Amino acid sequence: FPADMYLEGSDQHRGWFQSSLLTTLASSEIAPYKSILTHGFTVDEKGEKMSKSKGNVVAPDKVLKEYGSEILRLWVAMSDYQSDLKISDNILKQNAELYRKIRNTARFLLANVSDLEEIVSVDKMGPLDKWVLNKAKKVFDEIEAAFNVYEFSKGLNKLNNFLVVDLSGIYLDVCKDRLYCDDKNDIHRLASQSAMALIAKKLISTMAPILTYTMDELLAFSPAFIKEGCEDIFDYKKFDLPDVQSNINENILLSAKEKFSEIKDALSKEKVIKSTLELMLYTNCEDVLALDVVEASDWFLVSSVTNDKQKSDILGTFQIEGKDFEVYKADAHKCPRCWKFTSVKEETLCNRCEEVLK
Repeated sequence: FPADMYLEGSDQHRGWFQSSLLTTLASSEIAPYKSILTHGFTVDEKGEKMSKSKGNVVAPDKVLKEYGSEILRLWVAMSDYQSDLKISDNILKQNAELYRKIRNTARFLLANVSDLEEIVSVDKMGPLDKWVLNKAKKVFDEIEAAFNVYEFSKGLNKLNNFLVVDLSGIYLDVCKDRLYCDDKNDIHRLASQSAMALIAKKLISTMAPILTYTMDELLAFSPAFIKEGCEDIFDYKKFDLPDVQSNINENILLSAKEKFSEIKDALSKEKVIKSTLELMLYTNCEDVLALDVVEASDWFLVSSVTNDKQKSDILGTFQIEGKDFEVYKADAHKCPRCWKFTSVKEETLCNRCEEVLK
């Protein structure tokens, strides 16, 4: 006493909230609560009150049988409770999609850090690893700030956007080549695995109060450096991402990637190419060329990025802030292992793959 919070529906403003306040003020000259949180009522997807006669009642026990408790908990967290809370099969299906996204992203992260023995220090990481960690730190800080003022739906929307757009849509795609084709102990691979491990730790820590069963399951399959001796999710300590400075020009790189994707999609549609690895890119943009050769080609998912103009036919051009970008067919041969067009002869390995296999 006093309670940290009174939590009731909006009908209690003139009821329990007020009667409790008046009687306690009279007897003790202090409010009986430090804060109040009120929520609306649960209604159907059209906003109509649930009633058996209308047949629009959504029973929690049926939801648990069909979707499981995690989806129901996610629905609560994703609802804007300041107004009435809408629930229906369609709304639950949307929440099931968000749940699947969180689960599948976490599975991909854990699958690709399974052979990592320890997290490498940030100073050994490449510019794209630092970029995603910098981005993740900002996003998770915003999520926690939203959670701290009970704006769970705002925090989860930010999480969903980060997982879909930045993490899965860009970073994990960029990393696939180094994860699958680099030497097991290559620093590019270890650095990307370490960035993924840090993000996985933060994801488990952040989502544990909402998706408790799922995070407990993920922890059970996590390597020792993520578990840190925890037997279950209730032992898991809050984890904070490190502060990482990123010096890449995100706006220019993202704009260039978007413009390149438009050309790539058109070439695929016209059946000029089957894969982006058949392409190479010329640019005089310092922000792209500041990345090393591997990082730049991985960013666009092409075989190479160069600052030498090519003599072959240009397949497409665009400009970003006055800087030129030209798309060509890659002039080397396809490596049968990594599929990049970087081999000197047909059906022979590129230098990188040859070194790895040795």
